[in-house]
Amino acid sequence: MLFNPVLAGLTVRQALAKRRWMIVLLLAALPVVMATLIHLYGTVDDEPLQIVAIPIMTLIYTVVVPVIALILASSSFGAEIEDGTVIYLLAKPISRTEIVLTKLVVTALICMTLAAVTTLGAGVSLVRGLDPTGLVLGLTAGASLGAFLYTAIFLALGLITKRGMLIGLTYLVVWEGALGSFFKGTRVLSVRQYMLAVADAISTVNAEVFVALLAPKTAYIMSGVVAVAAVTLCIRKLRTFEVGQAE
Repeated sequence: MLFNPVLAGLTVRQALAKRRWMIVLLLAALPVVMATLIHLYGTVDDEPLQIVAIPIMTLIYTVVVPVIALILASSSFGAEIEDGTVIYLLAKPISRTEIVLTKLVVTALICMTLAAVTTLGAGVSLVRGLDPTGLVLGLTAGASLGAFLYTAIFLALGLITKRGMLIGLTYLVVWEGALGSFFKGTRVLSVRQYMLAVADAISTVNAEVFVALLAPKTAYIMSGVVAVAAVTLCIRKLRTFEVGQAE
């Protein structure tokens, strides 16, 4: 069995902790609120695609999706390690693979749902429900993929170090932000570039709106590599986890 319903329920309750959930919801609501204000008071009729693709996409892809995944995923194991309850989890007759996959599936589904809802909400509001180029659909698919991959990465970080939040933020700013945007060689290892490649592959907008820096095929392959690597790392780390690490 690769999915544990009891553990899934515990993971959901952990993710929905009041303070954490309020921060996550505020982040998810921000693009929708901004899009609604532009829809009501801006000049969305003039250049709706540009409005969706540039400021809103940048906000969702660079801040909202990765930070939501960081908050929820890094605490999935991190909270249990900090309070020592991970010892009781590992003492149960549940395989390490089952633990990792259950936590990944539950946390990723929450993150992907939030990513899809905020992207769809903002996009549909800006294009007034008309999306002949498939831009909003593409952006939503890209955001969902990014949410899954970031969740897998930050889940592993939460197991590897007690400073998962700090290291995760550093990774987002330095690697995904600076290096991933300006240095060609790092783009193949950038989740943000995978998101853009998926969005570009699905939509039919011209290069003046936005263009991906990676080929879709490369993005698909590397997404699989990143996901498998993160899950494998989590499983191996749990198998070698020592009681002293939770104290």
